[in-house]
Amino acid sequence: MTKIILMGCGNVGSRHLQALAKLSYDIDVDIVEPNKESQKIAKSRLNEISYDESNHNFFWHENINDLQNESDLVIDATLSIGRVDRLIQLLKQGHSRFLIEKMVCQSVDEYKLLLDSMKDFNAKGWVNTNPRCFKSYQKIKKHLNNSETLHFSVLASETAGLGTNAIHYIDLFSWLSNDYKIKLNGDFLMNKLLPNKRGESLKEFAGSIIGSVDSGSFLAISFLPTYNGPVVVNISGSTNHFIIDETNEKIVALNKKVDDEWEFKFEHVSDLTTTIIKDILDKGKCMLPTLEDSFYAHAELFRVFNTHIKKLLNYDLKLCPIT
Repeated sequence: MTKIILMGCGNVGSRHLQALAKLSYDIDVDIVEPNKESQKIAKSRLNEISYDESNHNFFWHENINDLQNESDLVIDATLSIGRVDRLIQLLKQGHSRFLIEKMVCQSVDEYKLLLDSMKDFNAKGWVNTNPRCFKSYQKIKKHLNNSETLHFSVLASETAGLGTNAIHYIDLFSWLSNDYKIKLNGDFLMNKLLPNKRGESLKEFAGSIIGSVDSGSFLAISFLPTYNGPVVVNISGSTNHFIIDETNEKIVALNKKVDDEWEFKFEHVSDLTTTIIKDILDKGKCMLPTLEDSFYAHAELFRVFNTHIKKLLNYDLKLCPIT
């Protein structure tokens, strides 16, 4: 019997739960979710899908201390606040493989502590920045020359949440450019802080973040209050240019020989996680970035957002208020 732990079963966690139910394995799933309303929503989402109830067992807990047995995988879909302490507690209980929602934590010090702890316990973790797992983006990558300089841009409305979602596109850029050591610039963020629907202590941002890697590949992510259109991603190299409308699921592929429209499919957690878990359990690896791979993007986002908050509010933050 495969044993999986799901930490947190809110909106994203409940989608992971649906993905778990689709596994062909015989599984026991221990779900830690203290919020009764979240439990109710998650159970209703289980009822939305068909699965073999004879070999899928779900056990509900309100406290991490209720967990005792080792597992084959832990999925952490809790908020970033205090997550590293929870993960270290799980490491001490003997758990050694982790699928972790972004943002992993809220500071470089926390991230380094987690990396050191993973090494001490011979454990491994992956970060669920999953657009790189979309078949459409995998197809695009195959049409890019590994050595070419890329220009990558994203345009979205500020309501999409720059603080929450920038990491997805930074990881996609890093994966496509084959370089994770990105440097970011937040000088073009807008001079206001936005509320975050996930908690009063968390913030959101609007404006633009730009970045680059040593190869010269360039990134620009803009979440703007004046824009109300679809989420559009532009990816261009020396011979190819792709315009991806994620909202309306379209790709226009342009190059010297071809000008045609491809299909784009936005793939959801409730499906993607099924494949990701199977890869981890069967192969010991998956398409997602490892914790080590994702460190630079996290560190730069912490720096950029904290610097911006200091400029606006005139005080230093130890923890970056994003999740």
